[in-house]
Amino acid sequence: MVQSATLSPLTRGESIPMTWEEFLDWSPDEGQSEWVDGEGIAYVSNSERHVRILVFLTELLGRYVRVLDLGRVFVDSMILRLPTRPSGRMPDLFVVGREDLGRVQHQWVDGPALLAIELVSEESVDRDTRVKRAEYERAGIAEYLTIDARLGHDGVSLYRLDAEGRYQSIIPDSLGRLHSAALPGFWLDPAWFRQDAPPEVDDLLLEIAPIAYEAWLLARLRARRGAEDPA
Repeated sequence: MVQSATLSPLTRGESIPMTWEEFLDWSPDEGQSEWVDGEGIAYVSNSERHVRILVFLTELLGRYVRVLDLGRVFVDSMILRLPTRPSGRMPDLFVVGREDLGRVQHQWVDGPALLAIELVSEESVDRDTRVKRAEYERAGIAEYLTIDARLGHDGVSLYRLDAEGRYQSIIPDSLGRLHSAALPGFWLDPAWFRQDAPPEVDDLLLEIAPIAYEAWLLARLRARRGAEDPA
């Protein structure tokens, strides 16, 4: 039995044997932690660039998924439990489809997501680009997006399961954009992540899904006006 007293101070990067139930009690509130092969591990804190990209993607994908009613976006400390290894992974961001929301528990989601996103840091290169890619493929996560958040790096890769359940790298279109099939109509431009400041989310949504987003904004505006002037 893992006692919380043995984990003070928390040593990041150190694997500690524990059961799934013990991991749920132990997992720290700050930073990323995961459960793999019966061991819990907490990772190092993220960089400013990592956080900036994550905040941008959370707002963009969160609003897109909400506007089109595709499911829910989870970020930061929500755990994705994958029975194939088994493991409890904590992607930087992942999307669960509307039909699968019944698998959402208090601290974790049982089974694969539609889309998982990992932001590559200095200490996670091999884990994100090789280990998790193979693990997410076996678990049946439909699409896997990696974005290199290290200073001086800007690689963006999108993988999609083919008919045989193997990840295939998605080729950008003629404008350099990567199109998602898991989130119909959604695309992203790797150039966004090379900028010091990310683009405005409203501008992007009006470009990616202009009809749906305009209708959603108008509906919200009418609802607010109705609430302010019920007469």
